[in-house]
Amino acid sequence: MKILWCIFIEEPHTRICNLRIPNRPLAVIFAFVQLTVSVASLFQHVYSIYKHRNVFLCRAAIPVNATIQQRYLAYDIIIFDFGLMHRVLGTEECVANYLDGGYMRFGWCIEQSSALSLAIFSLLCMPRPLWLLWPGLLLQSSYSLGLSVLTMATAPKLLEALGGRVDMDLGLMFTAYVFGFLFNWIFTFILWHHYWHLERKYNPPSLKRSASYKAPNVATPSPTVANV
Repeated sequence: MKILWCIFIEEPHTRICNLRIPNRPLAVIFAFVQLTVSVASLFQHVYSIYKHRNVFLCRAAIPVNATIQQRYLAYDIIIFDFGLMHRVLGTEECVANYLDGGYMRFGWCIEQSSALSLAIFSLLCMPRPLWLLWPGLLLQSSYSLGLSVLTMATAPKLLEALGGRVDMDLGLMFTAYVFGFLFNWIFTFILWHHYWHLERKYNPPSLKRSASYKAPNVATPSPTVANV
């Protein structure tokens, strides 16, 4: 699989500008980075519940001199939204709050953090059984698709904002979002190709098993006996 012009993702390894890197250490690094994002998002809920008795008190409209605590709850870290949606869509809260108040986001952060932790354990310590990677593969694929849906839904407003005056703040917000989008899709592809490599290595195709099977010898009648 070719991404951009310099990244080739294959089952045993990935080539970046002709530099061949095994997929296993790459998947571990990507999983650790995304786990950091997921845990940071999870602690947003923990802090909000502890401090404000609210599952996710996210207020996107913050002053320039806002404190670290205010900024921490103003950004939707799990979707790499550091003020972009407020700037582009004019939202006063994080996107998750408009859905159900942030409860699904809270559950998602728990599930993704658990799945990535299990995937890291499998990648580092226990490559078999392969089903240890299934939760990570499922949630990571769903997560990347979710980012794609969000991007397509906001694309008209994003293009409208980028077509106007682009200042430093908007450029940084957009860069962070695009980085998160591309990072997670590349991570998804690498994780899947590594899984397919392990599946091919530990679970040979059924065709090989059927080819190695020898049917029992069955006596066939001779032509002379048949003529009689």
